[in-house]
Amino acid sequence: MELKIKLKLFKRRRNGHINQLEKAIAATHSDIVKHVLEGNQDKAQLKARLFLKYNRRLKYITA
Repeated sequence: MELKIKLKLFKRRRNGHINQLEKAIAATHSDIVKHVLEGNQDKAQLKARLFLKYNRRLKYITA
């Protein structure tokens, strides 16, 4: 019974983290598009690194 509760809490925490990462990825993507359209290549490159980092984390968690 105790293991079942721990597993449920773990899954809830994991799903919360996944949702947070998905929101961060969407926001970062929109920032990248905005910076590219404005011509701020430096900021777009920094955001692109964050985008790749978040995608890597999401892939690791969901695997």
